Amino acid sequence: MRRYFTYLTIIVLATLSLWSCSAKEPLDPPGGGGPNSEGFEAKAWDGVKRGGVFYEIFVRSFADSNGDGIGDLKGITAKLDYLNSLGISGIWLTPIHPSPSYHGYDVEDYRAVAPEYGTMADFEALIAKANTLGIKVVLDLVLNHTSKTHPWFKNAISSLNSQYRSWYLFAPASDVPGWISSGKVPMTNSYYQGHWHSIPLGTSDYKYMGMFSDWMPEINYGDLSVTENTPTFKEMVDISKFWLNKGVYGFRLDAVKHIYQNEDSDENPIFLQKFFNELKKSSPNLYMVGENLTGDYNKVAPYYKGLPAMFNFDAWYKLIYVLENSHAKWFPKDLIDMESKFRSYRGDAINSTKLSNHDEDRTMSRLGDDIGKAKMAASVLLTSGGNPYLYYGEEIAMKGMKTNDDRNVREPFLWSQSASDNFRTKWYTPKFSTEGSVIPLSIQQTDKNSIYNHYKKLIELRNTYQSLASGNTTIPTDFDSYPKHFMVFYRELQGEKLMIIHNVSNSVSSYAINHPFKKGVAEFGGATYTRINSSSTSVTMPAYSTAIFEL
Repeated sequence: MRRYFTYLTIIVLATLSLWSCSAKEPLDPPGGGGPNSEGFEAKAWDGVKRGGVFYEIFVRSFADSNGDGIGDLKGITAKLDYLNSLGISGIWLTPIHPSPSYHGYDVEDYRAVAPEYGTMADFEALIAKANTLGIKVVLDLVLNHTSKTHPWFKNAISSLNSQYRSWYLFAPASDVPGWISSGKVPMTNSYYQGHWHSIPLGTSDYKYMGMFSDWMPEINYGDLSVTENTPTFKEMVDISKFWLNKGVYGFRLDAVKHIYQNEDSDENPIFLQKFFNELKKSSPNLYMVGENLTGDYNKVAPYYKGLPAMFNFDAWYKLIYVLENSHAKWFPKDLIDMESKFRSYRGDAINSTKLSNHDEDRTMSRLGDDIGKAKMAASVLLTSGGNPYLYYGEEIAMKGMKTNDDRNVREPFLWSQSASDNFRTKWYTPKFSTEGSVIPLSIQQTDKNSIYNHYKKLIELRNTYQSLASGNTTIPTDFDSYPKHFMVFYRELQGEKLMIIHNVSNSVSSYAINHPFKKGVAEFGGATYTRINSSSTSVTMPAYSTAIFEL
């Protein structure tokens, strides 16, 4: 057997020496680095956050500062140093406003902080601390509906003459379809019985529209041609200015395809354009990112007419396919095509990439509890183009499947072992992310091979190399000849060029670089390389490993 491997190594080295100076098809494995193998060494990070990595916080579950079992603003403030050490550039907070629900997406008061989360002074202290650390704060803003317990709605259903009657969508209970077809109900031209709900008190011979639930009555912004003159539009602009004056960086806009009911028309992009541009008048550096939950990026692209950034769900769905099928080589080209499409609607379009979020099965569970695949998902996300978002707990491989209960993907963060975890929330008993299934952060921080340190190293690299953070993405001209399990692409900006190689499979394989490069920058998963001569290098790639080189 030993003679066989020696003989095979000789053949491989001889073959490498004959190859041309262009990238060729990767090889199957001969083995690890030889006597000429070299190491990987990245530049030292100078502390500047170039990477633009944002972190989504489900407020109720993140960190509890007062022992009442519920995450709060003071808890987030206390953990900003942790997020800063991770290299995070910004945080997105799920709704912090008073609400009858645990998740907060049916708002009762847009200008207040929910008492269980703290006070306005607590929020201002959070902003102040974040500013000192260079962490931007993005708030969730729900534009398309309020809670049915909101004072506007309670007043609106009380009388046909209420000053808030026009703020929502109503129709006589006996003729909702007729009113819609005759154009008497703004913002919609189709009738869906499940979207219309009976009014229990007051004007009870009418129904109101609530697309998601009877708890969430839709806001009426009127005909698109006059929407900027409606009281609801003006009120939402004023609410946004209120929070911008508090120091927030911008907003994540919930369910933007459901503001006007026809999600594939120009109505929502035009509405968002009017809303964004109105706020830009007083906040020139305003940031907004929209959620359009669809698996087709072509349907998301037109929304860039209105907003500078949109979440890219399609990229995550394609990455799941890549990881489940070890079919990786086309993924960089898919991202290039997506970004090109987005820029056709907005030249400075921000592709907001992600893995899972608070509405989806968690990454670790979605990938079958396979830590190798979960690490590879992180590697691809944080070496690819775009503005990446991490969902809280992703960095410690928290688990969760929705299985008819969204709370399962919003479980308490595990800071340390339960006996010493003074910040762990207790509002919900976890079913997936328990200490029997997830290693707490404090333990992972001491393990160099943990998924936490995997994320930390990747984010540091993204913060160190401008090309990795915001460079152009290109692919080798002959990438289509590679085996499907290799993902190879370049990131380049202002003379700095990196080559990224991912082995997206569960077996060891080798890759041949047949052009010069300056140095090995970083590896994940045990990748090694051996220079054969000045223009030929053999890179040994274990399962789910990554190698980064500076060209």
